[in-house]
Amino acid sequence: MKLKENTNEITRETLFKILAQFIRIKKKFDKIERMQVDIGDGEKLYPSEIHVIVAIGNNQGKTVTEISKKFGITKGAISQVVNKLLEKGFINKERNKAYGKEIILSLTKKGQKAFKIQDKFHQKMEIEFINHLETFTPQEIDSFMEIMAQIEEYIDTFLKDELP
Repeated sequence: MKLKENTNEITRETLFKILAQFIRIKKKFDKIERMQVDIGDGEKLYPSEIHVIVAIGNNQGKTVTEISKKFGITKGAISQVVNKLLEKGFINKERNKAYGKEIILSLTKKGQKAFKIQDKFHQKMEIEFINHLETFTPQEIDSFMEIMAQIEEYIDTFLKDELP
């Protein structure tokens, strides 16, 4: 059986290979997200905690709502991470003087140190990743990005149909 997609023919075998590779990659990312990262002085943080520190440090989110929108996860999930970081001394919470309902998040000195360590790590990782990507032509990268966008759009159609 062949599945038609525009003028290209995609076999069922090819489809299963693509899906299997996506599942392997997802499982690897999930494994990475569960691994603690040493940020110096023997202290370890989970990637979710580091992501929140980086979001605050990069001014991409100063409130739980902003951070939850950035990552596309619930405010409740972000609140749990924020509370852990607060207990560990990485962030501060302060009520917004102009709008009393809003809580502003900021990094403590300890949080700033973790942010700087993580920022250096990300820069190194980005350089290495860019070096790998430079083996592809700009057209290949554009094609890959287009394919990924179409796959995401396709997956979104299933998420819209989720039961409450």
